[in-house]
Amino acid sequence: MVNPLQRYKSVSVLILDDYSEFRLSLKQMVESFGVNHVDVCTNAEDALSCYSEHYHDILLVDYNLGDGLNGLQLLAELNHRNLLKYGTNYVLITGETASDLVMGALEYRPDDYLAKPFTKTTLKSRLDKLVEKSLAFKPIYTALNQNKPKTALSLCDQLMAENKRVGIECFRLKAEIYLKQLNYTQALSIYNSILHKRELSWAQMGAAVCYLALGESHQALELCKLIATKNPNAVEAYDLACECFVEQQDFESAYAITQKAIAHSPNSIVRQRQLAMLATRYHELEVAFNAYKRVLQLAKYSCLAQLDDYLNQLCVCTTIQLSDSGASARRVKKEYPNVYRSINKLYPSIQSQLAIELHQSFVEYLADKTGKKGEKLILTCDRVAEFPDPLNPAFVNMLELVMKYADIERISSTLDPLVTKEKAKLISHDDHEKSENFNHQGMVKYKEKAFESAQGAFATALANAPNNPNIALNLLQAAYQLHKQQQKFTLTKRQFALSFNALKSLAPHDHRHKQSQSLLNFAKAKLSG
Repeated sequence: MVNPLQRYKSVSVLILDDYSEFRLSLKQMVESFGVNHVDVCTNAEDALSCYSEHYHDILLVDYNLGDGLNGLQLLAELNHRNLLKYGTNYVLITGETASDLVMGALEYRPDDYLAKPFTKTTLKSRLDKLVEKSLAFKPIYTALNQNKPKTALSLCDQLMAENKRVGIECFRLKAEIYLKQLNYTQALSIYNSILHKRELSWAQMGAAVCYLALGESHQALELCKLIATKNPNAVEAYDLACECFVEQQDFESAYAITQKAIAHSPNSIVRQRQLAMLATRYHELEVAFNAYKRVLQLAKYSCLAQLDDYLNQLCVCTTIQLSDSGASARRVKKEYPNVYRSINKLYPSIQSQLAIELHQSFVEYLADKTGKKGEKLILTCDRVAEFPDPLNPAFVNMLELVMKYADIERISSTLDPLVTKEKAKLISHDDHEKSENFNHQGMVKYKEKAFESAQGAFATALANAPNNPNIALNLLQAAYQLHKQQQKFTLTKRQFALSFNALKSLAPHDHRHKQSQSLLNFAKAKLSG
């Protein structure tokens, strides 16, 4: 065991704060603990550079850093760039006490959270726990940083045998390693073994993630409800429940649960984006407008910003303008110049410029539908049709909006084939790696005669490769065997439709054709009966 007086000797610390007095105070505190290597930075950009060079053991980061990235956005940036090493402890420090800011901070999962003011004793107590864990897990973290997950898993087992006090943490880390490998079956096995002994919310959450990935959204949803009942502030459970509802095509429930999550923690780009998309679906344009506006505010300096957010906001504003000639229309028109400027600054590409030109010419046409404005819109649409690269989904949404409201036959004939082609690309896009992984898991479970788990894995595989006839056959065969084994038929209508579409291209002379027709007829009879 490391001598408590010596444990900080090899620890390196990076302090990030824009106030010199607080930086100096923190530096003196950690040096008094025995830390020899202390770096200090005043802004997130310098901190990124410094950490990339030294990979410190502890980051003490203030939330509010003035202009540029804040402390949470820095953490998101480090994760987004895959820079944050296993074993680095990220401690967020803040004087903010507003509940939405605190909730937002905790959602990013820093290793610890310190509210100002705090004493030297408090800091030492918190860091002692983090350093003690890092030292115990150091060989495992080293293996993970070297991209050796099998070694890390073996070291976890070894550590559990040597030190039973860290058993739960070892199980948790093992499950996270399997999750990162997309091995949801193994991860689920660990989470369930923990839940048989103790009802831990993080294990429930991990199990829910696995169930959803394996196509068992109803079980995932039940766990989300349990977590939220126990802790109404567990917004991650609301977010995952939303994914479950979307998987089940229950968009109304997805919309309701997202609004509930926003009420608890509004400072999430991903959550506000989801709210905006669902609100647009239900034509609740004011909700969509405000949600996208919040997304664009949060996106400033954030790695999570997307061009589609800006283009979708233009579409929502235009739809409001078309449906309201009063104050709302005047208000949204004022948004256009700001959105254009942001796009020009953040996304200086040919496609983004073309999107701005299309929107500007469309808005001008709506204001004055005379020949010249119509001709300008036609010319812009011609340029869009000639653009050789795939279009962003939000750009395709904008084209549909133009087609719907521009009463010009030439525009419809130009854009309709383009929109149809781009929509087909979006619908039929195959995630081959994910699909292969789930198909393999399904085959393993099928051989073990665990037909229900096999069906879930095959269903997820098919959702990611909807044109693959072999996966469709695997799914139908697993559903058939499950019915034979347990008199249980759980194939959904959506899964049947995907299977039917994947198999309809098989020629009669194909050796798979006869089996596919037999399985499809069986499934159809069960669904209609």
